[in-house]
Amino acid sequence: YSNVRELGGVLYTDYVYPFEIAAVILLVAIIAAIALTMRKRPETKYQDPSQQVTVKRDERVRLVSMQAEKKQ
Repeated sequence: YSNVRELGGVLYTDYVYPFEIAAVILLVAIIAAIALTMRKRPETKYQDPSQQVTVKRDERVRLVSMQAEKKQ
């Protein structure tokens, strides 16, 4: 016999209900974590890919001519 086999036997016979309760608690925690990360927040900024594709170069970049400054 090995320690792993004995541990598995004890978990699934003597401690089956606490083991199942711990599994359910972990499952609820995973679902809650996913729900918290997937919710929409109004203050979060999102990018619209369709708007990014339709933008032309002239609308994005503006070149400004400036006079060189004199060093003093």
